[in-house]
Amino acid sequence: MQPKRLLILIPAAIAMLAVAAVAILWIGSRTPMARRVVAGWVTETTGLPATIDSLRLALLPLPALDIGGLTIAQPPGFGPEPLLVIGRVRASIPWGSIFGRTVVQALSISEPLARLKVAADGETNWSHLFNAPAAAGGEAGSAWSLGKLDLERGTIEYEDKAADSRWRLTAITVAAEDVAPAVAFPLELRLGGIFGANTIHYALKGQGKLDLGLGRYEASGLAFRGWAGGDPLPLAGVELKGAMKRAFFEGTTGIATLDDGSFQLAGIPGEFGGSIDFDKPELQADFQLKTGPFAPRAPAIAFGRPLPATTDPKAFETLQLSLQGSMRGGELHLDPITGRLDDTNFDARVVPGKRLIRANLDRIDVNRYLAPEVKVARKKKATLEAAVAQLAEFDIDAEIRIAEARVAGAKLRDSVIRVERGGGPAP
Repeated sequence: MQPKRLLILIPAAIAMLAVAAVAILWIGSRTPMARRVVAGWVTETTGLPATIDSLRLALLPLPALDIGGLTIAQPPGFGPEPLLVIGRVRASIPWGSIFGRTVVQALSISEPLARLKVAADGETNWSHLFNAPAAAGGEAGSAWSLGKLDLERGTIEYEDKAADSRWRLTAITVAAEDVAPAVAFPLELRLGGIFGANTIHYALKGQGKLDLGLGRYEASGLAFRGWAGGDPLPLAGVELKGAMKRAFFEGTTGIATLDDGSFQLAGIPGEFGGSIDFDKPELQADFQLKTGPFAPRAPAIAFGRPLPATTDPKAFETLQLSLQGSMRGGELHLDPITGRLDDTNFDARVVPGKRLIRANLDRIDVNRYLAPEVKVARKKKATLEAAVAQLAEFDIDAEIRIAEARVAGAKLRDSVIRVERGGGPAP
């Protein structure tokens, strides 16, 4: 055979082999064996049994993998419904990344549903994910990038049997571009939610940064807006907008931190920050909140809890609050609370779940806050009784100490007002 003819046949043979290999890959990707192999990779990675309904491989214009019906089972003891179901996952990669650095040009995830559960003993189902030892960090752990991420129509269902609570987030949309370890990238999130009788819509934009090897996730320069409706809120609901300098989650400790947040909620301006510990059997959180001065009547109406009419139309004219809160054992504590209502400075502690209030006031003109139909009596006792009757309508367990109170033209010093709930004092 002539060398010239040989030079022609060799490339032709290589091309035929390449076409045959592509055909074998294309056909093989559709077989049950291929689906079992990929499901086995997912099982090995997540630590929980996985299955897939369909698998397709495309080679033009770019290599792409299309997975349909990905399901990851619940750990034992968390019920029969899967922990995670994803309708479709599609990933495409450049040809040059097949034998080199891991580069995913585009990743799209459609209709994911995650069922997050906390058992009565505080054990979580997500703690069973990714229990295999993490790969060593370093350069190898950072040699990847993702050009574009799109997640659409996502849902999260949460059930906590320890705290007897449940909620649902729906219509979750996430979009990000140019994602790589320890590099800031643009991030956008949208979602809706159902919490008992209430519905929310929420949207966020900012910069994201992550390091999967170290379990660190960060968002910064955030701007957000939202809406909430449902009982007892009015039909129009309430609107929220704000910003946050930084939100950070450290996987090794399980603690999420929120820094330098600001908001406008139903006409209330404020600042906030805090932390949530997801590593505990029960949710633990600490937060701080501070408002600017605002007129409380309009927000009270917006939240479906209008303030009562008063003898003095200028009563409840301005309010400013600063508080620290904590969540322990499923119970919220607000302590301390400091602030100023009209001309009264106060400090307090509140346990909302028990309707418990303990407060100290420096001075107050009780007459201003009585209902218009209550005539100011000449006897201070009758006036105080009218004030206590108004407080009792809120069904609270309260003890209010007043350094100086103006009552029916008289001044009372070191007064104590006690209100018991309808069923007796709270524990």
